[in-house]
Amino acid sequence: MNIERLFKNLSINRELIFYLFEHRDKVVYLSEIEEYCKESTLEVLENFEILELSDDKLFLDGRVINFLEEYLEGSDNIEISVVTEKILALKHKIEILKEHSSKQKEFIPKIRKELKKCDFVLFQNLDKLRIHVDRVYKSVDKFSLKIKELKYYQRKLEEFSSALEQFDKFILFYYPILKSFYNSELNLILEIVNQNKILLNKNLIPLTQDVIEYINQAINKNIFIEKITKLKEHKDSLELKQKTNLFEIVNQFDLQDKPIRISTVLDGDIKYDENFSLMVQKLSSKSQLKIKQTTSIKFHSTTFEKEFLNIHKIHLQFSSSNLSLIEFLLQNNKFQDKQIDEISEVYCKMALLYEEKYKISDDKIVYNNTTFRRIYYDNKHR
Repeated sequence: MNIERLFKNLSINRELIFYLFEHRDKVVYLSEIEEYCKESTLEVLENFEILELSDDKLFLDGRVINFLEEYLEGSDNIEISVVTEKILALKHKIEILKEHSSKQKEFIPKIRKELKKCDFVLFQNLDKLRIHVDRVYKSVDKFSLKIKELKYYQRKLEEFSSALEQFDKFILFYYPILKSFYNSELNLILEIVNQNKILLNKNLIPLTQDVIEYINQAINKNIFIEKITKLKEHKDSLELKQKTNLFEIVNQFDLQDKPIRISTVLDGDIKYDENFSLMVQKLSSKSQLKIKQTTSIKFHSTTFEKEFLNIHKIHLQFSSSNLSLIEFLLQNNKFQDKQIDEISEVYCKMALLYEEKYKISDDKIVYNNTTFRRIYYDNKHR
């Protein structure tokens, strides 16, 4: 096929092509398109496989429809079931030919076109699956959503694999029959389809492996984030208990005697909430709150000064060591006199900030009744 002549015919007959594309979901009769072209023009377009003629009806070739939908409408739907439908249509045509050899001139061009379409649809859907999988893994930030999306495309890949297997079996069974028709163009397409099947199977294997690996990575990172979040919650809870004398005071005071001064680091919205007294009452079973006789309750916030730590500087120091992250922090001079909750806070921050540059191993280390995963700097970033 001469590509220059192909595009020239598409350009000259664009009104007809657009009309058929707009009515692609309906049956178009020859009487409808008389104003667009002559009968001789239709024969030329049929020879170029741009359209198909059937009695008094005509159809735009499926590849032309797919091309226009992709570039004019931006369709990125994955339609694997189309392959099964086309295989059924091919079987039907071949069975007719086996009984009525006189119909070879009519049916062999159609079989040839359907084989091309099956081949095209398989390649197109595999490309779409690859694009979708890569897009989900790179652009979806929330790990739980990423896992759900990837598992959806894993099922789509299984459907694709099943369709490709059906096509393989079809070619294997009907190959001798199709060869027996002694049509050179059909034989050439059969050879191309056989080669492409091998290529499709080769491309399917790494994509399937990628999806499985992506899902496992997302699951592992999701579990790690959940553990880090829980560790942070425990640390915050411990910090609240250590830095406020609220729990000691509620066991001692009687609100009817005199105004009470409570030192706390609770958020202002909590301190002045109307339900705060009920909360205090629940916290202490010993306290007897006499709300109606209370004259006033005064609160003041205590400010705690914390030493500023340059996390990035610590990260750079860690990158030049061969220790695991927790061992590096425990041996670092800056953390010699620090409590385990402060060390764990830095450990969590660094693990989250630089997760792309760290490797998380399955080994664990226990320090002060706290379990840490051994995290190492990834050598490929050195």
